[in-house]
Amino acid sequence: MKRVMIAEATCVGKPFTIIPMVVTEMQDVIAAGQVRPTDQLIDVQQTAHPGTLTVFLEPLFPGELEGVPPGSSCIANACTNNHDALVDPNIGTMRWAFLHAVDAVGLVHAMILRMQAVLLPVQTLVFSAH
Repeated sequence: MKRVMIAEATCVGKPFTIIPMVVTEMQDVIAAGQVRPTDQLIDVQQTAHPGTLTVFLEPLFPGELEGVPPGSSCIANACTNNHDALVDPNIGTMRWAFLHAVDAVGLVHAMILRMQAVLLPVQTLVFSAH
């Protein structure tokens, strides 16, 4: 069964709006943190912060990106869709509980994104150091 990665985004250029997206492609693995552009080896403890993954997002519905200027700064949240796995009658109890926990974390992240969508224009206009 193929998993569909869904995402939501909010952009500075289209404030107070949540744009439903779908992940269409993910970047292949790239080794990072071993050699800096200065060609100096770095300590493993300097790379303690989490890494990043580049994905390509497309709007779930046509026309959702209208009004978003090209190059606009956006915040996105991606998660999996576990509905099909949860309705399977052959799912085990531990897997069922794990998938529900994953969905609960996704729900919390969706709420955080909505709070960021409300606060983003205020942060940009009021609290930016210009």
